[in-house]
Amino acid sequence: MEIDTYVFAAIGTAGATYNRDDIVADAATTDANAYTNFLEINADISDNEAPENGRVAAMTAAYYNYLKQGGFVLDSDRGQGKLDSGILGTVDGVEIVVVPSSRMPANTDLIISHPSVCVAPEKLIDYTLHKNAPGISGDLLEYRHRYDAFVDVNKIYSVGIHKTS
Repeated sequence: MEIDTYVFAAIGTAGATYNRDDIVADAATTDANAYTNFLEINADISDNEAPENGRVAAMTAAYYNYLKQGGFVLDSDRGQGKLDSGILGTVDGVEIVVVPSSRMPANTDLIISHPSVCVAPEKLIDYTLHKNAPGISGDLLEYRHRYDAFVDVNKIYSVGIHKTS
């Protein structure tokens, strides 16, 4: 949880530095604009020659709900089936991942990106295994690790961010 928040913050900071949060106007998300904002951001990423395969959209549950309420889902029988099941899976070829709003950067409800944009290494520093520690039946593992996140600025145009304000 903490690491995900850190990685999203790194992507959000790099995206803001390179104006990747200005693709569409900052505004509250509604069922009327959720799908069009999604498409505009995805089109901008495509225009900047980002890889089309493997894109991932991290969005808050509220954005996901607005996206499902938009009329595009009802345009086909297959879309109606997705609405009935409550699962969108992919939209415009982009995999959907719903993220708790507490993990997203402030005033951000959608980040579309490609996995090649950010590297998030982790390293195990120290660990201790306690056999039958007091109050615990079995083994208790305590450990410390380091983590970081690095955004490749050469691939920053593979990121699109929607800000709510």
